[in-house]
Amino acid sequence: MKLSQLFPDTAPIEITGLALDSRKVKPGDIFFCLEGLESDGHRYADKAAAAGACAIVHSKPLDRLPDVVYIHVPDVTAELNRVSDLFYDCPSRKMTIFGITGTNGKTTISMILRNLYSHCKPTGYIGTVGVEYWQVHRDASLTTPDQIELQGDLAEMYAAGIRAAAIEISSHGLVQRRTENIDVDCAVFTNLTRDHMDYHHTMEAYFEAKKMLFSGMKKDGIAVLNADDPTLNDLASCCACPYVTYSIESGKGADYQAESLVLGPRFTEFTLVHRGKRYPVRCNLIAAYNISNLLAVIAALHSQGMELESIIPLLDHIPQVPGRMEVVDEGQSYHVIVDFAHTPDAFDKVFDFAQRVRHPEGKVYAVFGSSGRRDVGKRPIMGEIAGRFCDEIVTTQDDPRDEDPAAIGAVILEGAARSGCPGIFIERRAEAIEYVLEKARPHDLVLLLGQGRQPYVIKADGYREPYDGDPEAARKLIHQYFL
Repeated sequence: MKLSQLFPDTAPIEITGLALDSRKVKPGDIFFCLEGLESDGHRYADKAAAAGACAIVHSKPLDRLPDVVYIHVPDVTAELNRVSDLFYDCPSRKMTIFGITGTNGKTTISMILRNLYSHCKPTGYIGTVGVEYWQVHRDASLTTPDQIELQGDLAEMYAAGIRAAAIEISSHGLVQRRTENIDVDCAVFTNLTRDHMDYHHTMEAYFEAKKMLFSGMKKDGIAVLNADDPTLNDLASCCACPYVTYSIESGKGADYQAESLVLGPRFTEFTLVHRGKRYPVRCNLIAAYNISNLLAVIAALHSQGMELESIIPLLDHIPQVPGRMEVVDEGQSYHVIVDFAHTPDAFDKVFDFAQRVRHPEGKVYAVFGSSGRRDVGKRPIMGEIAGRFCDEIVTTQDDPRDEDPAAIGAVILEGAARSGCPGIFIERRAEAIEYVLEKARPHDLVLLLGQGRQPYVIKADGYREPYDGDPEAARKLIHQYFL
Protein backbone atom coordinates (compact mmCIF):
# COMPACT_ATOMS: atom_id res chain seq x y z
CA MET A 1 0.00 0.00 0.00
CA LYS A 2 1.20 3.51 -0.80
CA LEU A 3 1.57 6.23 1.81
CA SER A 4 -0.49 8.51 -0.45
CA GLN A 5 -3.41 6.07 -0.19
CA LEU A 6 -3.41 6.51 3.58
CA PHE A 7 -2.52 10.20 3.79
CA PRO A 8 -3.54 12.42 0.80
CA ASP A 9 -0.97 14.86 -0.50
CA THR A 10 1.97 12.67 0.53
CA ALA A 11 4.47 10.84 -1.65
CA PRO A 12 3.52 7.45 -3.17
CA ILE A 13 6.03 5.62 -0.93
CA GLU A 14 5.46 1.90 -0.46
CA ILE A 15 4.36 1.12 3.11
CA THR A 16 5.28 -2.32 4.43
CA GLY A 17 3.97 -2.08 8.01
CA LEU A 18 2.77 -0.03 10.97
CA ALA A 19 4.49 0.37 14.33
CA LEU A 20 3.97 1.80 17.81
CA ASP A 21 7.19 0.52 19.39
CA SER A 22 10.42 1.99 18.01
CA ARG A 23 12.22 -1.24 18.92
CA LYS A 24 10.01 -3.15 16.48
CA VAL A 25 10.22 -0.73 13.55
CA LYS A 26 11.27 -2.21 10.21
CA PRO A 27 12.25 -0.39 7.02
CA GLY A 28 9.16 0.89 5.25
CA ASP A 29 7.02 1.20 8.41
CA ILE A 30 4.89 4.13 9.51
CA PHE A 31 5.67 4.97 13.13
CA PHE A 32 2.88 6.48 15.26
CA CYS A 33 3.95 8.67 18.18
CA LEU A 34 1.34 7.45 20.63
CA GLU A 35 1.21 8.98 24.11
CA GLY A 36 0.74 6.40 26.86
CA LEU A 37 0.61 6.41 30.64
CA GLU A 38 4.28 5.54 31.04
CA SER A 39 5.89 6.66 27.81
CA ASP A 40 5.44 9.08 24.93
CA GLY A 41 6.14 7.85 21.42
CA HIS A 42 7.40 11.30 20.44
CA ARG A 43 10.53 10.61 22.51
CA TYR A 44 11.38 7.67 20.26
CA ALA A 45 10.70 9.22 16.86
CA ASP A 46 14.42 9.53 16.05
CA LYS A 47 15.02 5.89 16.95
CA ALA A 48 12.13 4.87 14.72
CA ALA A 49 13.59 6.91 11.86
CA ALA A 50 17.01 5.37 12.41
CA ALA A 51 15.43 1.89 12.25
CA GLY A 52 13.99 2.66 8.82
CA ALA A 53 10.58 4.24 9.41
CA CYS A 54 9.67 6.05 6.20
CA ALA A 55 6.96 8.17 7.84
CA ILE A 56 6.24 9.41 11.35
CA VAL A 57 2.79 10.49 12.52
CA HIS A 58 2.95 12.94 15.42
CA SER A 59 1.00 15.61 17.26
CA LYS A 60 3.88 17.44 19.00
CA PRO A 61 6.73 19.35 17.34
CA LEU A 62 9.65 17.16 16.27
CA ASP A 63 13.12 17.77 14.90
CA ARG A 64 12.93 16.56 11.32
CA LEU A 65 15.41 14.19 9.74
CA PRO A 66 16.02 13.94 5.99
CA ASP A 67 14.36 11.19 3.92
CA VAL A 68 11.54 10.80 6.45
CA VAL A 69 7.97 12.03 5.90
CA TYR A 70 6.59 13.79 8.97
CA ILE A 71 2.79 13.92 9.23
CA HIS A 72 1.50 16.30 11.86
CA VAL A 73 -2.04 15.52 13.07
CA PRO A 74 -4.17 16.77 15.98
CA ASP A 75 -5.01 13.24 17.21
CA VAL A 76 -2.49 10.44 16.66
CA THR A 77 -4.82 7.77 18.11
CA ALA A 78 -7.59 8.67 15.66
CA GLU A 79 -5.15 8.39 12.76
CA LEU A 80 -3.78 5.13 14.10
CA ASN A 81 -7.31 3.69 14.19
CA ARG A 82 -8.18 4.93 10.73
CA VAL A 83 -4.92 3.88 9.09
CA SER A 84 -4.66 0.44 10.72
CA ASP A 85 -8.21 -0.31 9.56
CA LEU A 86 -7.42 0.75 5.98
CA PHE A 87 -4.00 -0.89 5.89
CA TYR A 88 -5.54 -4.27 6.73
CA ASP A 89 -8.49 -3.73 4.34
CA CYS A 90 -11.18 -3.19 6.99
CA PRO A 91 -11.52 -6.85 8.06
CA SER A 92 -14.15 -6.31 10.75
CA ARG A 93 -16.57 -4.84 8.21
CA LYS A 94 -16.47 -8.14 6.31
CA MET A 95 -17.05 -10.28 9.41
CA THR A 96 -19.66 -10.75 12.13
CA ILE A 97 -18.03 -9.27 15.24
CA PHE A 98 -19.10 -9.98 18.81
CA GLY A 99 -17.58 -7.54 21.33
CA ILE A 100 -17.77 -8.62 24.96
CA THR A 101 -17.06 -6.35 27.91
CA GLY A 102 -17.67 -6.35 31.66
CA THR A 103 -15.71 -7.24 34.79
CA ASN A 104 -16.23 -11.00 34.89
CA GLY A 105 -17.29 -13.53 32.29
CA LYS A 106 -15.70 -12.04 29.16
CA THR A 107 -13.54 -15.06 28.40
CA THR A 108 -16.27 -17.59 29.11
CA ILE A 109 -18.81 -15.80 26.91
CA SER A 110 -16.32 -15.11 24.11
CA MET A 111 -15.04 -18.68 23.89
CA ILE A 112 -18.49 -20.24 24.04
CA LEU A 113 -19.65 -17.81 21.35
CA ARG A 114 -16.69 -18.83 19.23
CA ASN A 115 -17.48 -22.53 19.65
CA LEU A 116 -21.24 -22.31 19.09
CA TYR A 117 -21.35 -19.68 16.33
CA SER A 118 -18.90 -21.85 14.39
CA HIS A 119 -21.94 -24.04 13.62
CA CYS A 120 -23.19 -21.04 11.62
CA LYS A 121 -19.95 -19.41 10.36
CA PRO A 122 -16.24 -20.17 10.89
CA THR A 123 -15.48 -18.12 14.01
CA GLY A 124 -12.30 -16.97 15.73
CA TYR A 125 -11.50 -15.68 19.20
CA ILE A 126 -9.29 -12.87 20.52
CA GLY A 127 -8.88 -12.33 24.25
CA THR A 128 -7.19 -13.28 27.50
CA VAL A 129 -6.54 -16.87 26.47
CA GLY A 130 -4.95 -15.82 23.19
CA VAL A 131 -5.79 -15.71 19.49
CA GLU A 132 -7.61 -18.81 18.20
CA TYR A 133 -9.08 -19.92 14.90
CA TRP A 134 -9.06 -23.26 13.11
CA GLN A 135 -6.01 -25.02 14.58
CA VAL A 136 -4.12 -21.78 15.23
CA HIS A 137 -3.43 -20.77 18.82
CA ARG A 138 -0.97 -18.20 20.09
CA ASP A 139 -0.72 -16.38 23.41
CA ALA A 140 -2.16 -12.90 23.78
CA SER A 141 -0.08 -9.80 24.43
CA LEU A 142 -3.08 -8.12 26.07
CA THR A 143 -6.72 -9.04 26.64
CA THR A 144 -7.56 -6.51 23.92
CA PRO A 145 -4.51 -6.06 21.65
CA ASP A 146 -3.43 -2.68 20.31
CA GLN A 147 -4.98 -1.38 17.09
CA ILE A 148 -2.29 -2.71 14.76
CA GLU A 149 -2.20 -6.18 16.27
CA LEU A 150 -5.99 -6.42 16.50
CA GLN A 151 -6.61 -5.39 12.91
CA GLY A 152 -3.79 -7.67 11.79
CA ASP A 153 -5.28 -10.62 13.69
CA LEU A 154 -8.68 -10.06 12.10
CA ALA A 155 -7.17 -9.71 8.63
CA GLU A 156 -5.22 -12.94 9.15
CA MET A 157 -8.41 -14.71 10.24
CA TYR A 158 -10.37 -13.43 7.27
CA ALA A 159 -7.67 -14.53 4.83
CA ALA A 160 -7.87 -18.01 6.42
CA GLY A 161 -11.63 -18.23 5.79
CA ILE A 162 -12.87 -17.05 9.22
CA ARG A 163 -16.05 -15.03 8.88
CA ALA A 164 -16.84 -14.11 12.50
CA ALA A 165 -14.91 -13.31 15.68
CA ALA A 166 -15.61 -13.00 19.40
CA ILE A 167 -13.39 -10.32 20.94
CA GLU A 168 -12.89 -9.57 24.62
CA ILE A 169 -12.95 -5.78 24.98
CA SER A 170 -11.36 -4.58 28.20
CA SER A 171 -11.88 -1.26 29.93
CA HIS A 172 -8.22 -0.45 29.24
CA GLY A 173 -8.80 -1.18 25.57
CA LEU A 174 -11.83 1.10 25.49
CA VAL A 175 -10.16 4.03 27.27
CA GLN A 176 -7.15 3.67 24.98
CA ARG A 177 -9.50 3.51 21.97
CA ARG A 178 -8.06 0.25 20.64
CA THR A 179 -11.42 -0.91 19.23
CA GLU A 180 -12.63 2.44 17.94
CA ASN A 181 -12.57 1.32 14.29
CA ILE A 182 -13.77 -2.24 14.89
CA ASP A 183 -17.20 -2.75 13.32
CA VAL A 184 -19.01 -4.52 16.18
CA ASP A 185 -22.30 -6.19 15.26
CA CYS A 186 -23.25 -7.45 18.72
CA ALA A 187 -21.97 -5.90 21.97
CA VAL A 188 -22.39 -7.94 25.15
CA PHE A 189 -22.21 -6.59 28.71
CA THR A 190 -21.58 -9.04 31.57
CA ASN A 191 -21.47 -7.07 34.83
CA LEU A 192 -19.70 -4.28 36.66
CA THR A 193 -17.88 -5.02 39.90
CA ARG A 194 -14.67 -3.84 41.52
CA ASP A 195 -11.54 -4.31 39.41
CA HIS A 196 -8.69 -2.27 37.90
CA MET A 197 -8.92 0.47 40.54
CA ASP A 198 -5.18 0.98 40.09
CA TYR A 199 -5.98 2.23 36.57
CA HIS A 200 -9.46 3.80 36.76
CA HIS A 201 -9.30 4.91 40.43
CA THR A 202 -13.11 5.10 40.81
CA MET A 203 -16.01 2.83 39.94
CA GLU A 204 -17.61 5.76 38.11
CA ALA A 205 -14.61 6.08 35.79
CA TYR A 206 -14.54 2.32 35.31
CA PHE A 207 -18.20 2.30 34.27
CA GLU A 208 -17.69 5.25 31.92
CA ALA A 209 -15.02 3.19 30.18
CA LYS A 210 -17.39 0.25 29.71
CA LYS A 211 -20.14 2.52 28.40
CA MET A 212 -17.91 3.62 25.52
CA LEU A 213 -18.56 0.35 23.68
CA PHE A 214 -22.33 0.84 23.74
CA SER A 215 -22.47 4.56 23.11
CA GLY A 216 -20.26 4.01 20.08
CA MET A 217 -22.30 1.18 18.55
CA LYS A 218 -23.61 1.45 15.01
CA LYS A 219 -27.38 1.97 14.77
CA ASP A 220 -28.05 -1.39 13.10
CA GLY A 221 -26.06 -3.30 15.74
CA ILE A 222 -27.51 -4.98 18.81
CA ALA A 223 -26.53 -4.84 22.49
CA VAL A 224 -27.04 -7.69 24.96
CA LEU A 225 -27.37 -6.39 28.52
CA ASN A 226 -27.49 -8.06 31.94
CA ALA A 227 -30.81 -7.23 33.61
CA ASP A 228 -29.44 -8.51 36.93
CA ASP A 229 -26.72 -5.86 37.05
CA PRO A 230 -27.53 -2.52 38.77
CA THR A 231 -26.07 -0.62 35.80
CA LEU A 232 -28.79 -1.80 33.40
CA ASN A 233 -30.79 1.44 33.16
CA ASP A 234 -27.72 3.66 32.79
CA LEU A 235 -26.23 1.38 30.19
CA ALA A 236 -29.48 1.03 28.26
CA SER A 237 -29.92 4.81 28.16
CA CYS A 238 -26.53 5.32 26.52
CA CYS A 239 -26.92 2.58 23.89
CA ALA A 240 -26.74 3.90 20.34
CA CYS A 241 -28.48 0.74 19.08
CA PRO A 242 -31.39 -1.54 20.10
CA TYR A 243 -30.78 -3.90 23.02
CA VAL A 244 -32.09 -7.11 24.56
CA THR A 245 -31.71 -8.30 28.15
CA TYR A 246 -31.01 -11.54 29.98
CA SER A 247 -31.52 -12.61 33.61
CA ILE A 248 -31.25 -15.51 36.03
CA GLU A 249 -33.20 -13.63 38.72
CA SER A 250 -36.97 -13.88 38.87
CA GLY A 251 -39.21 -10.91 38.17
CA LYS A 252 -36.84 -9.03 35.86
CA GLY A 253 -38.96 -9.49 32.74
CA ALA A 254 -35.84 -10.09 30.67
CA ASP A 255 -35.98 -11.06 27.01
CA TYR A 256 -34.00 -14.21 27.83
CA GLN A 257 -34.91 -15.53 31.27
CA ALA A 258 -33.64 -18.61 33.13
CA GLU A 259 -36.03 -20.25 35.58
CA SER A 260 -35.95 -23.33 37.83
CA LEU A 261 -32.18 -23.68 38.02
CA VAL A 262 -30.89 -27.06 39.20
CA LEU A 263 -27.18 -26.81 40.02
CA GLY A 264 -24.89 -29.80 40.27
CA PRO A 265 -21.11 -30.31 40.51
CA ARG A 266 -21.01 -31.55 36.89
CA PHE A 267 -24.08 -30.07 35.14
CA THR A 268 -26.90 -27.50 35.33
CA GLU A 269 -30.53 -27.68 34.24
CA PHE A 270 -32.92 -24.76 33.77
CA THR A 271 -35.87 -23.52 31.75
CA LEU A 272 -35.22 -20.81 29.17
CA VAL A 273 -38.15 -18.43 28.73
CA HIS A 274 -38.26 -16.23 25.62
CA ARG A 275 -41.32 -14.40 24.33
CA GLY A 276 -43.66 -16.63 26.30
CA LYS A 277 -42.16 -19.90 25.07
CA ARG A 278 -40.38 -22.27 27.46
CA TYR A 279 -37.39 -24.40 26.49
CA PRO A 280 -35.87 -27.06 28.78
CA VAL A 281 -32.07 -26.77 28.84
CA ARG A 282 -29.37 -29.04 30.20
CA CYS A 283 -25.76 -27.91 29.95
CA ASN A 284 -22.38 -29.03 31.17
CA LEU A 285 -21.55 -25.60 32.67
CA ILE A 286 -21.57 -25.32 36.44
CA ALA A 287 -22.44 -22.44 38.82
CA ALA A 288 -25.32 -19.98 38.56
CA TYR A 289 -23.16 -17.14 37.25
CA ASN A 290 -22.13 -19.34 34.33
CA ILE A 291 -25.79 -19.72 33.44
CA SER A 292 -25.92 -15.92 33.32
CA ASN A 293 -22.96 -16.06 30.94
CA LEU A 294 -24.72 -18.73 28.90
CA LEU A 295 -27.87 -16.61 28.59
CA ALA A 296 -25.74 -13.79 27.19
CA VAL A 297 -24.35 -16.24 24.63
CA ILE A 298 -27.83 -17.48 23.70
CA ALA A 299 -29.10 -13.92 23.25
CA ALA A 300 -26.08 -12.94 21.14
CA LEU A 301 -26.36 -16.02 18.92
CA HIS A 302 -30.10 -15.54 18.49
CA SER A 303 -29.58 -11.88 17.58
CA GLN A 304 -27.29 -12.96 14.73
CA GLY A 305 -29.73 -15.39 13.19
CA MET A 306 -29.32 -18.72 14.97
CA GLU A 307 -32.66 -20.24 16.02
CA LEU A 308 -33.14 -21.23 19.65
CA GLU A 309 -34.18 -24.69 18.54
CA SER A 310 -30.75 -25.13 16.92
CA ILE A 311 -28.81 -23.54 19.80
CA ILE A 312 -30.23 -25.55 22.71
CA PRO A 313 -29.07 -29.03 21.58
CA LEU A 314 -25.51 -27.68 21.45
CA LEU A 315 -25.48 -26.69 25.13
CA ASP A 316 -25.17 -30.18 26.59
CA HIS A 317 -21.55 -30.55 25.46
CA ILE A 318 -19.97 -27.09 25.42
CA PRO A 319 -16.18 -27.38 25.09
CA GLN A 320 -14.43 -26.61 28.37
CA VAL A 321 -13.44 -22.96 28.68
CA PRO A 322 -9.79 -23.04 29.80
CA GLY A 323 -9.42 -22.19 33.48
CA ARG A 324 -13.03 -21.06 33.91
CA MET A 325 -14.85 -23.34 36.38
CA GLU A 326 -12.76 -26.09 34.83
CA VAL A 327 -13.33 -29.46 36.47
CA VAL A 328 -10.19 -31.52 37.03
CA ASP A 329 -11.37 -35.13 37.16
CA GLU A 330 -8.65 -37.76 37.13
CA GLY A 331 -10.66 -40.31 39.07
CA GLN A 332 -9.87 -38.86 42.50
CA SER A 333 -12.46 -39.10 45.29
CA TYR A 334 -12.73 -35.33 45.83
CA HIS A 335 -13.66 -32.42 43.55
CA VAL A 336 -11.08 -30.03 42.06
CA ILE A 337 -12.24 -26.92 40.21
CA VAL A 338 -10.01 -24.28 38.61
CA ASP A 339 -11.29 -20.76 38.02
CA PHE A 340 -9.72 -17.46 36.97
CA ALA A 341 -11.68 -15.60 39.71
CA HIS A 342 -9.57 -12.68 40.90
CA THR A 343 -12.09 -10.04 42.06
CA PRO A 344 -14.35 -9.84 45.13
CA ASP A 345 -17.47 -10.30 43.01
CA ALA A 346 -16.04 -13.35 41.27
CA PHE A 347 -15.13 -14.78 44.67
CA ASP A 348 -18.67 -14.20 45.93
CA LYS A 349 -20.02 -16.17 42.99
CA VAL A 350 -17.52 -19.01 43.13
CA PHE A 351 -18.03 -19.54 46.86
CA ASP A 352 -21.80 -19.25 46.55
CA PHE A 353 -21.57 -22.16 44.13
CA ALA A 354 -19.28 -24.01 46.55
CA GLN A 355 -21.87 -23.67 49.33
CA ARG A 356 -24.65 -24.91 47.07
CA VAL A 357 -22.84 -28.07 46.01
CA ARG A 358 -20.67 -28.90 49.03
CA HIS A 359 -21.30 -32.31 50.54
CA PRO A 360 -22.51 -32.38 54.18
CA GLU A 361 -19.45 -34.43 55.08
CA GLY A 362 -17.02 -32.53 52.86
CA LYS A 363 -14.68 -29.62 53.45
CA VAL A 364 -13.85 -26.67 51.17
CA TYR A 365 -10.26 -25.61 50.51
CA ALA A 366 -9.04 -22.71 48.38
CA VAL A 367 -5.65 -21.82 46.91
CA PHE A 368 -5.16 -18.28 45.61
CA GLY A 369 -3.14 -15.08 45.75
CA SER A 370 -3.44 -11.57 44.33
CA SER A 371 -1.51 -9.81 41.60
CA GLY A 372 1.30 -7.47 42.57
CA ARG A 373 0.85 -3.76 41.80
CA ARG A 374 -2.82 -4.26 41.00
CA ASP A 375 -5.74 -2.94 43.12
CA VAL A 376 -4.23 -3.70 46.52
CA GLY A 377 -7.50 -2.81 48.29
CA LYS A 378 -9.24 -5.98 47.14
CA ARG A 379 -6.81 -8.34 48.88
CA PRO A 380 -8.32 -8.40 52.40
CA ILE A 381 -11.82 -8.40 50.89
CA MET A 382 -11.09 -11.57 48.92
CA GLY A 383 -9.55 -13.16 52.01
CA GLU A 384 -12.63 -12.35 54.06
CA ILE A 385 -14.98 -13.75 51.40
CA ALA A 386 -12.99 -16.98 51.11
CA GLY A 387 -12.78 -17.21 54.88
CA ARG A 388 -16.57 -17.23 55.24
CA PHE A 389 -16.90 -20.38 53.16
CA CYS A 390 -13.64 -22.33 53.47
CA ASP A 391 -12.34 -24.71 56.09
CA GLU A 392 -8.81 -23.59 55.22
CA ILE A 393 -7.18 -21.33 52.64
CA VAL A 394 -3.67 -21.37 51.24
CA THR A 395 -2.30 -18.13 49.85
CA THR A 396 0.39 -18.30 47.21
CA GLN A 397 1.99 -16.27 44.44
CA ASP A 398 -0.20 -14.89 41.66
CA ASP A 399 1.83 -12.63 39.34
CA PRO A 400 3.57 -10.85 42.26
CA ARG A 401 5.69 -8.70 39.93
CA ASP A 402 8.11 -6.79 42.18
CA GLU A 403 6.04 -7.16 45.36
CA ASP A 404 6.80 -9.69 48.09
CA PRO A 405 4.32 -12.59 47.66
CA ALA A 406 4.45 -13.29 51.39
CA ALA A 407 3.38 -9.71 52.17
CA ILE A 408 0.48 -10.01 49.75
CA GLY A 409 -0.47 -13.34 51.32
CA ALA A 410 -0.33 -11.88 54.83
CA VAL A 411 -2.94 -9.24 53.93
CA ILE A 412 -5.21 -11.91 52.44
CA LEU A 413 -4.81 -14.09 55.54
CA GLU A 414 -5.73 -11.14 57.78
CA GLY A 415 -9.00 -10.86 55.89
CA ALA A 416 -9.61 -14.60 56.22
CA ALA A 417 -8.89 -14.46 59.94
CA ARG A 418 -11.68 -11.90 60.36
CA SER A 419 -14.01 -14.62 59.11
CA GLY A 420 -12.50 -17.15 61.50
CA CYS A 421 -10.78 -19.19 58.80
CA PRO A 422 -7.28 -20.63 59.28
CA GLY A 423 -4.75 -20.32 56.49
CA ILE A 424 -1.09 -20.49 55.56
CA PHE A 425 1.19 -19.03 52.92
CA ILE A 426 3.18 -21.27 50.54
CA GLU A 427 5.03 -19.28 47.90
CA ARG A 428 5.43 -21.83 45.10
CA ARG A 429 2.05 -22.35 43.52
CA ALA A 430 2.49 -26.03 42.72
CA GLU A 431 3.59 -26.68 46.31
CA ALA A 432 0.50 -24.87 47.62
CA ILE A 433 -1.71 -27.06 45.44
CA GLU A 434 0.14 -30.19 46.60
CA TYR A 435 -0.43 -29.19 50.24
CA VAL A 436 -4.18 -28.97 49.73
CA LEU A 437 -4.49 -32.12 47.64
CA GLU A 438 -2.65 -34.05 50.34
CA LYS A 439 -5.34 -32.93 52.80
CA ALA A 440 -8.32 -33.59 50.56
CA ARG A 441 -10.61 -36.49 51.42
CA PRO A 442 -13.70 -37.98 49.73
CA HIS A 443 -16.45 -35.38 49.10
CA ASP A 444 -14.10 -32.41 49.70
CA LEU A 445 -14.02 -29.49 47.27
CA VAL A 446 -10.71 -27.90 46.27
CA LEU A 447 -10.83 -24.51 44.51
CA LEU A 448 -7.75 -23.26 42.66
CA LEU A 449 -8.38 -19.59 41.93
CA GLY A 450 -6.90 -16.61 40.12
CA GLN A 451 -4.44 -18.20 37.71
CA GLY A 452 -6.45 -20.48 35.46
CA ARG A 453 -4.36 -22.01 32.68
CA GLN A 454 -1.92 -19.10 32.49
CA PRO A 455 1.38 -20.81 31.63
CA TYR A 456 3.61 -18.42 33.57
CA VAL A 457 3.87 -16.36 36.74
CA ILE A 458 4.88 -12.71 36.27
CA LYS A 459 7.82 -11.79 38.49
CA ALA A 460 9.97 -8.64 38.87
CA ASP A 461 10.95 -6.75 35.72
CA GLY A 462 8.20 -8.50 33.80
CA TYR A 463 9.99 -11.87 33.85
CA ARG A 464 7.51 -14.66 33.05
CA GLU A 465 8.47 -17.71 35.06
CA PRO A 466 7.17 -20.83 33.29
CA TYR A 467 4.31 -22.61 35.05
CA ASP A 468 2.09 -25.52 34.03
CA GLY A 469 -1.16 -23.69 34.78
CA ASP A 470 -3.41 -24.79 37.63
CA PRO A 471 -5.33 -27.57 35.83
CA GLU A 472 -2.19 -29.30 34.57
CA ALA A 473 -0.35 -28.79 37.85
CA ALA A 474 -3.25 -30.42 39.70
CA ARG A 475 -3.45 -33.32 37.22
CA LYS A 476 0.26 -34.07 37.53
CA LEU A 477 0.12 -34.02 41.32
CA ILE A 478 -2.98 -36.19 41.50
CA HIS A 479 -1.37 -38.84 39.30
CA GLN A 480 2.02 -38.59 40.98
CA TYR A 481 0.96 -38.75 44.59
CA PHE A 482 -2.72 -39.21 45.20
CA LEU A 483 -4.07 -42.00 43.00
